[in-house]
Amino acid sequence: MFGYVQIDKLELKVREYMTYKGYYCGLCMALKHNYGNLSRLTLNYDMTYLVIILTSLYEPVNNCSNCRCVAHPHNKQLMIDNEVSEYCAALNIMLAYNNLKDDWKDERSIKSLLAMMLFNRGYRKAKKKYPEKNEVIIRFIKELEELEKADCKDIDKVSNVFGHLMGQLMIYKQDHWKQYLNNIGLYLGKYIYILDAYDDIEKDKKNKSYNPFLLCEEENIEEYAKNLLNLNLSFLDSELDKLPLVKEKPILDNIIYSGIKNRMRIIFDKDDCNKCNRLEETN
Repeated sequence: MFGYVQIDKLELKVREYMTYKGYYCGLCMALKHNYGNLSRLTLNYDMTYLVIILTSLYEPVNNCSNCRCVAHPHNKQLMIDNEVSEYCAALNIMLAYNNLKDDWKDERSIKSLLAMMLFNRGYRKAKKKYPEKNEVIIRFIKELEELEKADCKDIDKVSNVFGHLMGQLMIYKQDHWKQYLNNIGLYLGKYIYILDAYDDIEKDKKNKSYNPFLLCEEENIEEYAKNLLNLNLSFLDSELDKLPLVKEKPILDNIIYSGIKNRMRIIFDKDDCNKCNRLEETN
């Protein structure tokens, strides 16, 4: 479900792009140092966004270094990490483990079971450090599972659950900013869930898997999905404006106003191409 919150590389300055990569690589290294090499397989762009927005808000001291890694053995890469990177690394491993656990329980996926075994040690360490966040993840994943098993037709209701999960994970400190961060996570999470569901319509139809768009009674699914996505992006934009974000603001703006919308456009363009192909086959 993750991977939809990305940058628009072409619209970033070179320095901004290198900084973004630095946070991404810093999160990757935080996973390695705290939860082992294999935990880096759980790395995703969405969590990098969380690192950058919390860093921009709280401005912790950044540790900058140039290191080689398995992905880039020949050239040293800029790595930027801080206390937020460690927090997001823990969230990363807990989300990945609980999603795999859910897959194993529902589908008896051997692949998910084996992955759980690989991440088990790191997961136990992360949940010991952030037990309340682990409980939040378990609770909302269970709630989401119950709605999906009940074939809930209301995509707003289902996406709300994932939105509330992201909202709780966005809260880094119990302070003045927690409600704003919760709202940002809510609308971002809803956006991710809705776009992922729309992206998976054909696959879920073929596999006879749950998808709220396959159950809803809207005549024009594409238009309905676009309206929901744009509505949540407008709410997200409004909440972001309430935070005093200065550091890395150009990168955050690029993700929200260009990267996210580009990703959405690619998915809808792909769907239009699929529709044209089906019409040609019919004719």
